[in-house]
Amino acid sequence: MKKRLGIITVGGDCSGLNSAIRAAAIRAETLGHELLGIQRGFFGLFPESFGYIQLTSENCGEELLTSSGSILFSDTKSFTTCLNHGHSQKEILQLVYDGYRKLSLDGLIYIGGDGSLTILEEVLSHNPDLMNVVAIPKTIDNDVNMTDFSIGFSTAVEVVVDAISNIRSTARSHQRTIVVEVMGRDAGFIAVHAGVAAGADVILVPEFEYDMSRVVDKVKRNYDSGKKYCIIVVAEAVESASLKHRIVNSHDDVTKYRGIGQHIADHLKTEGFESRAVTLGHVQRGGTTAILDRILGSAFGAEAINALVAGEHGVMLCYRGGKIEKASISELMRGINKRLDESDMCVKIAVNLGVYIGELSGS
Repeated sequence: MKKRLGIITVGGDCSGLNSAIRAAAIRAETLGHELLGIQRGFFGLFPESFGYIQLTSENCGEELLTSSGSILFSDTKSFTTCLNHGHSQKEILQLVYDGYRKLSLDGLIYIGGDGSLTILEEVLSHNPDLMNVVAIPKTIDNDVNMTDFSIGFSTAVEVVVDAISNIRSTARSHQRTIVVEVMGRDAGFIAVHAGVAAGADVILVPEFEYDMSRVVDKVKRNYDSGKKYCIIVVAEAVESASLKHRIVNSHDDVTKYRGIGQHIADHLKTEGFESRAVTLGHVQRGGTTAILDRILGSAFGAEAINALVAGEHGVMLCYRGGKIEKASISELMRGINKRLDESDMCVKIAVNLGVYIGELSGS
């Protein structure tokens, strides 16, 4: 029997989303099913503002493999906007259920990160039988539980590595210390993976305490050894005794990061080192999609269609040990988001290479 399926991208954009959309469209068409692309996140699913297009192999060509962002657009504000306009959470959830029903969907592919998956878990916990959903993890932060990698992470790391490669030449030429601040929210995966791949001297992440005097000592040793410059990579959520971040939106727990990169560069200036700070910001969300994100997005998109056609739902697809597996959405949302620990391969590599990465038990 022909099924009518939907696909939606929710939360911050990243590379690899279009690869997943393309693969889902091709797989659905191959199996004889219809796939609707819901536009603008949840806004496109609300009955009062429906927005969708039919996805086929014709409008989902191979050019999507390399393009960042989402051809369906994305949404980080729909729930907050509705709350701010007087809708209760129960009313917002009902809008989602009504939209799913009025579109006559037999299943929905939901592509989201940790915050978006929290919303999805809320939707499903109230009426798990009203929607058949298969989730795909995407976030440059790579902090979704139960999956080794999420869509978008690999491209973000490559963008950071390319930027550091460009920065290194000016650091060397002017014998400067340059502090590169990267995204990642409460997780240090981008900082550690990019820092190791780019040959950083210091990597600071929110998971590990650090001693600023040891950072200064590492910089000093670089100059004393004849290297005469230093590259420090710091994750945006890192704090110091005199710099604390703050939550600015209680509805969706948005944190205002206050510029730890510049803060560290300013401190190093007081220690006598010519220092500069570079905040990469949203460039990490763009760029030509990395090969791993193209492959991972394609695998997730096709497998999500297979799962819905087979009657599976309430699960998120995961990439673990080189295989695509499934995990219960309610189960993966029980714990805190995935974070770095000392057993992470890149953390071990950094320690072995003499990179200062914090006050670790083995360092």
